[in-house]
Amino acid sequence: MKIMWITSRHPPKSGGLAQSSGRIVNSLRDRGHAVTVLHLSRGMSPYDPATQGMVIVPDAKSLAEPERLFWICQNVLKDSVLIGFGGNQAGYYAALWAGWLGQKSMVLFRGNDFEKLVHDPKQSWMVHFILHHAGAVGAVSREMARRIRTMTRKPVVFTPNSIDPEAWGFLTQDWEKAQMWRKEHLAKDKPVIAMIGELKSKKGLDAALKLFTSFGFRERAVLLTVGAVPEHLLEYRDKSCGDFWIHVPYQKREELPVFYALSDIILMPHLYDGMPNVLLEAMALGRIVAASLAGAMPDVIQDGVNGFLFNRFDLSDMARVLDKVLNLTQAQRKQISNAAKERISECFQPKHEVSRIVQAISDVGASPGSPDSPGDKSPG
Repeated sequence: MKIMWITSRHPPKSGGLAQSSGRIVNSLRDRGHAVTVLHLSRGMSPYDPATQGMVIVPDAKSLAEPERLFWICQNVLKDSVLIGFGGNQAGYYAALWAGWLGQKSMVLFRGNDFEKLVHDPKQSWMVHFILHHAGAVGAVSREMARRIRTMTRKPVVFTPNSIDPEAWGFLTQDWEKAQMWRKEHLAKDKPVIAMIGELKSKKGLDAALKLFTSFGFRERAVLLTVGAVPEHLLEYRDKSCGDFWIHVPYQKREELPVFYALSDIILMPHLYDGMPNVLLEAMALGRIVAASLAGAMPDVIQDGVNGFLFNRFDLSDMARVLDKVLNLTQAQRKQISNAAKERISECFQPKHEVSRIVQAISDVGASPGSPDSPGDKSPG
């Protein structure tokens, strides 16, 4: 299958979306599909798709003139399935251009592209256009898929995130560094409850802080945050939470296993979300995750079997779950750890992710546009 993959986040850009885009494209190519990436990103130098793994980075002029970009890409667009990675500009171009060309299209919603844009009076039209015109829609959580189905009659498919367990694991040096870190930073050998990633407001860090200060956890455990944290919360930490909260700034992905290794619980009190990479990373490493019922958490975690779930916005329920996890025996922790790794291996590897996408495309008909490629034909 010939595919034009349109995305605003792709390697060498950093971040979870870029990581996911690169992973899916590589998996599609591994299955024999001819994938060309159209990377809609400013501030990057255009390079030759023939020598750079078939990635097109438009120049500033083409990004500013989408019509120009459409015509420049004609040879690649012809006979391609157009996949928009994100319900944003990338998804809009995929649905729009596929309609003009009479070709198949699919748009994959990931999280913020739906959560934010659908509520934005100035940009929500883009979401509605995609849902009306795309051949199929992918949603990264079943909860998101359910809501999208109320907005469109087009096929809506659950297309979960994934991780390759063979490429993501602990090294001996990770455990050694973790032990050194604990000795250096922990006066007492308390359990470490960690939150990892870009901890924007929807990630629920403020709820975690209330839990520690109001439910007695500041005496029982250490809160570790790794990644970006809003400045006002860091100021609050310096004033009121320095006795239990340790913050580590952003770390490259290859450095994260050390922090997973030293953590006893990965806490994810998210208010809403898609399917966070941290969830899959932690479970693939056999870490115990305690998460809210937001987004795709219940799609991945089987409560009490391979992790733990609590009601979002409910501090008492979060406290109940954390207390339960802190009191697990070593044998119980081992059982849940093994079940978490097994869950990821059996259901959330790249091969599972790509199979769902390919099957959805196979089931979709071409857009009802002209079957002829646009050109400079004379009328009549």
